[in-house]
Amino acid sequence: MENQTFVTQALNSNKFEVAAATLATQKATNAQIKQFASRMSTEHTALGVDLTDLAKSMELVIPGDLESKEQANINTLGLLTGTAFDAEYVRLMVEYHQASITLFQTASSSSGVPAADLRIFASNKVESLQAHLKEAQALQITAQ
Repeated sequence: MENQTFVTQALNSNKFEVAAATLATQKATNAQIKQFASRMSTEHTALGVDLTDLAKSMELVIPGDLESKEQANINTLGLLTGTAFDAEYVRLMVEYHQASITLFQTASSSSGVPAADLRIFASNKVESLQAHLKEAQALQITAQ
């Protein structure tokens, strides 16, 4: 996996998670989901800043707007209300965290990204992403 590929995919997914969390803090009806969303916004904003700083130091390109799939998901979330919003937000958090864990594990492997700093960064984030996934999966039961 190229350094740029990892950075682009990770930052795009991360931006989506922050945008979705921002919506959820406003629209979620379940208090636990709102709390989760608030924490996702805070933690993923910090992850984004750290990865952006690292990528800039390596002179990698920082992606701008969300990719079309992620923007479509935000648009769909924005149209939902009530328990339908809660269920879809949590479903997306499970989906995106599963994909992020795979991406970060791949990047951190010995055959992952060439840059050691990016491998270490990715490795250091896997545990917190797994914790986010576990919490999102638990909330899926609540949101159904």
